[in-house]
Amino acid sequence: MVKALDERQGQQFKDDGFLFPYSLYTPDEAADLWKKFNALEEELGEEPQNRFRIKAQLPFPWLCDVVSNERLLDALEDLIGPDILCWGASFFTKKANDPRFISWHTDSFVYGFEPAETVTAWLGFNDSTIESGCLRYIPGSHKQESIHEIRPDPNNLAGLGQNVIDVPEENAVYAELKAGEVVFHHESVVHSSGPNRANHPRIGFSIHYVAPHVKETRFDGATAMLLRGEDKYGYWGADPLPRYDLDPVCINSMTETREKFMSITARKIEAGGRS
Repeated sequence: MVKALDERQGQQFKDDGFLFPYSLYTPDEAADLWKKFNALEEELGEEPQNRFRIKAQLPFPWLCDVVSNERLLDALEDLIGPDILCWGASFFTKKANDPRFISWHTDSFVYGFEPAETVTAWLGFNDSTIESGCLRYIPGSHKQESIHEIRPDPNNLAGLGQNVIDVPEENAVYAELKAGEVVFHHESVVHSSGPNRANHPRIGFSIHYVAPHVKETRFDGATAMLLRGEDKYGYWGADPLPRYDLDPVCINSMTETREKFMSITARKIEAGGRS
């Protein structure tokens, strides 16, 4: 029985590897998230994405509330089933008139999940348009092998410089979103985003979910938040929950996972970086 998505939407996700738009927050609720983000950025004195990657939700109760939003989980249940883990999240932000971009890539390039079934929910804290550098996708590319090569570029927010070769860009679909809307995508779909040519920032929060039968194969001690259902497999430990913003226990857990993640990925790059 479907909870949030109809049969057509479910089939579209299977066929294309992505689905949008899904309305999650009202404009006022999204504005409140943007306000909290701006307050965090002001407190840090730098972009939150510089510090909070891989498990960015962990140090913040308000972001844990976002990843566990019941309406979001209803849609995910239609995509991956009744047992839902959140293993991570990251900010992806661009300032106004920002030349930074994200090259064509698959998330699977830096993942090590078996089977490769992570679903990402990319939430716009504000409007995400073609002008501001919204996500764009190659439909059906999750069903094919994608070959990456490394092309370093200081403006590439995919910091390793990974690029899928021979991308049919003429087939790209631009996932424009209103504030509070979500685009879902499969980890193996080819996607990218352009620079922000708008006079306002583009604030995205990318959240990663799996069913418990999916296993992290690259390192031991993988952890996640069990948000719905049960874990019958035992592949995942439990993430700590924050008592308050910037909880040091959660920051340490986030940092430990990020270091494992990036160390393994760096070794892949050193070995040639193709996949």
